[in-house]
Amino acid sequence: MNDTPNTEEPKDEGTADRPTEPQPASPRRLRRSSKDRVLLGVAGGIGRYFDIDPVLVRIGFAISIFFGGIGILAYLLLAIFVPTDGEPDRMQRLGRWLSGLGFWRGLGVAALAVLAFAALFALAGASAFAVALGWGVPVAIAVIVAGGALVLAALRGGARWLIPPLLAIVIGAGVASAADLNFRGGIGDREYQPLSAASIPADGYRLGVGRLVVDLRHLDWRQERVVDLKVHLGAGQANVFVPRDVCVAGSTHAGAGETEVVGEQNSGIDVDQTVGAGATAVPRLRIDADVDTGQLRVINSDRASVDNPGYGPGPFHEDTAPLRAAEARACATR
Repeated sequence: MNDTPNTEEPKDEGTADRPTEPQPASPRRLRRSSKDRVLLGVAGGIGRYFDIDPVLVRIGFAISIFFGGIGILAYLLLAIFVPTDGEPDRMQRLGRWLSGLGFWRGLGVAALAVLAFAALFALAGASAFAVALGWGVPVAIAVIVAGGALVLAALRGGARWLIPPLLAIVIGAGVASAADLNFRGGIGDREYQPLSAASIPADGYRLGVGRLVVDLRHLDWRQERVVDLKVHLGAGQANVFVPRDVCVAGSTHAGAGETEVVGEQNSGIDVDQTVGAGATAVPRLRIDADVDTGQLRVINSDRASVDNPGYGPGPFHEDTAPLRAAEARACATR
């Protein structure tokens, strides 16, 4: 007889064979990117969070400078209070210090500082916008007057507060001049559907700020064998639509932003793209397009809608391979 006591605990028959329940996925959190960054990684983090191209986010922030600078305010607040996905940087440490002051006090200090920076950015943006619209002379007069006032005030030992806004005006005007920004041509949305090559203006289509659409699919390409087109946009999005059997040849340029020409995509600063080099096939579009800040698209598709933003990367992505294949067929020697 075995008197050894049984020290094993009884098994719970109800849980012995119960499958392990999967742990819920941790919620996705917004983080500034430590790798995909131009300044502080805000655009890279937003692009990754929403699964869109960070270039488009950067374009949005850049364009917002010309409309009150609200995007700059949002950018700085995000840089301060959104942590990075890597080692903490200075902005993250600043955010922690502000948080240590207490929520409302820290938020107030951050808001005042950001508002001051945003005001300077807005002033610089207004200066650049004015120069781009052709108002360089009034801007120069304002700089001279402010500079004279600063000199006179300096002789009396005051008015140092004039230095930051004066620098903002000078920097904005200088950037606009150096980048050769040209926003003349109006503001808003413009859509053109020429019915013949003769109806296309010799100097092309121009828009200052907004969305420009030139739809060439209504032309009789059996008669219009070679068509010349010039397009210039200051800031925003320019779109050119052609039938898929039309060879596109020429050059495009984007000062800052993205080009998407017959399925080929490029982005960055001073983006130059040449398509259909040496092509002699007809029908053929000879294009000369330029966008200072924003996106330029040349879509060679019979069915693409002018309202469809989906070509290229992003949540509405459409495959651009058919566009490249159509261009290769259209420009082949016949």
